[in-house]
Amino acid sequence: MNQDVTEAIRRLQEDRRHQVRRFDPGTDFEPRVAVLPSSFNPPTFAHLRLLELAREQVDDIAASAALLSTSNVDKGVYGADLPDRVGMLLAVHEVRRDIAILASNAARIMDQAGTLRGEHPGVGFDFVVGFDTLVRVFDERYYEGSIARELDPFFHNHRLIATNRAEWTVDEVQEFLDRPIVRDFAERILVRELEPERARHSSTEERETIEQGGEPIGIPPAVADYIRRRNLYGANDDST
Repeated sequence: MNQDVTEAIRRLQEDRRHQVRRFDPGTDFEPRVAVLPSSFNPPTFAHLRLLELAREQVDDIAASAALLSTSNVDKGVYGADLPDRVGMLLAVHEVRRDIAILASNAARIMDQAGTLRGEHPGVGFDFVVGFDTLVRVFDERYYEGSIARELDPFFHNHRLIATNRAEWTVDEVQEFLDRPIVRDFAERILVRELEPERARHSSTEERETIEQGGEPIGIPPAVADYIRRRNLYGANDDST
């Protein structure tokens, strides 16, 4: 594992200020970027397709970024450690140079957004979310005060690109936008449909398949190679 990556993740975890770190050697961001925040444990074809959808179907988005969340509002770190998750994303970047690789110690999307906005003035960032993440954005448990007070500045500067996932259809995502509170921001939430083949791929299922000795079908080859080399999730590298 690259020691620079390990050290950068350690600093992110120890810093009490919200930070974003970029790991790929890419150029400056384009005027508007689609950002996919996730735990990437491991990265899947569905993750890549979500970023492709944003660029294909939202006219003013010119670039994309995978953002590893080093902390989570619901759960701790398990499975692959955080440096290895960056390593898997960098393996993806080797074959998909159009995807920037970021990590943030901010758990909530609005905090990630504010940090990106501060570090990259003049660049617009929109966030790609599955339906489960969209629901969490509007969940009162993750706010100390008024939801609207925190969401107003977020939606003033950013949009959400929301998609179906697994058992939730795109129609159910669209219906969610008509709920109280949500409807106030619905014009800043763009609903797009993820194809069924990709929508059913999840990191949990791929991880469990590997742990049980099976062959994962929902992860890119570069990620599968990295997992074997690093013996993640109990995988074995037959080349050694």
